[in-house]
Amino acid sequence: MTHKIGEAEQWLFEFLDRQAAFDELMSKELMPPKKPTNEHNPITLDTPEKAKQEIKVMDEDEDYALSLV
Repeated sequence: MTHKIGEAEQWLFEFLDRQAAFDELMSKELMPPKKPTNEHNPITLDTPEKAKQEIKVMDEDEDYALSLV
């Protein structure tokens, strides 16, 4: 396995060189303007919360469920 260390180091150096070249090109690239944010006018939740409904369990459903246990 140690005979591949040189290949791995070579690959790493090539990768880092390519990454540096890419970063340099991207620094020269014109970036599109940032989209406006909504920080100054946040969206607030103004919908009233619905009352919770109680679910009625029918006797036969309860008996059936208990029979499965």
